[in-house]
Amino acid sequence: MGRRSPGFTLIELIIVIGIITIIAAISIPNLLASKLNANETAAIATMRHLVSSQAQIAVSSKIDADRDGKGEYGTFLEMSGAVGARQGFLPGPPAASDFSRKGELLNPPVLSSVFARVDGNGFTTKSGYAFMLFLPDNASPAGFVHETFSGATVGLSGGTNTVGIDNSEALWCAYGQPIHYGGSGTRRFFTSQKGDILQSRNDVAKAGGVNAIIQPDAALLGTAITSPTAVGTQGRDGDVWKAAN
Repeated sequence: MGRRSPGFTLIELIIVIGIITIIAAISIPNLLASKLNANETAAIATMRHLVSSQAQIAVSSKIDADRDGKGEYGTFLEMSGAVGARQGFLPGPPAASDFSRKGELLNPPVLSSVFARVDGNGFTTKSGYAFMLFLPDNASPAGFVHETFSGATVGLSGGTNTVGIDNSEALWCAYGQPIHYGGSGTRRFFTSQKGDILQSRNDVAKAGGVNAIIQPDAALLGTAITSPTAVGTQGRDGDVWKAAN
């Protein structure tokens, strides 16, 4: 009698491949959903850390361009110790500041070195999310200004390209959006000097990436940084903003 040669038959191989395909079809979407959820949870934690860091900066008065003893809120680069604190003073009214003069580096920094990597548009990235921070400019009503970084040159962009000193003692805001919408996250996040973390489903704006600056009034009801926040209602980006969870 002849012996059966070892190995799988064609039918057996087809069955095995079919089983593997079914398992992959079930597990891959679950893995992607888990990754997106982890990135979004990390983004919320980053926003909370930013709130506490800004509070430390304001209380310490490490940034005080007009030297009145009242601390001003900072940028990513200042708070991470990447560049010296703004000391460029432009008399008003209203008075403004910029990076034409810089003081000492913040030591110790209140933000990690991750936030020392800011691109030319003003984004810093972490765990699948891109973050941008806005300060008030010196217009009336106050608009929005954000930092930029190219090589060793730090600057300000948006509005008047300067920071309004008095308003920056009381106002700031920041956003976090997925680097790849639907790939690294879907939700969008917002926070400000109030300390609340808001989220939108981002299914209208579908905001993501680092190629264009974030619409600074996206989570607000008006066009100025002093405008009320769109809590429980539609912001200027078309999405509804609610407390993050």
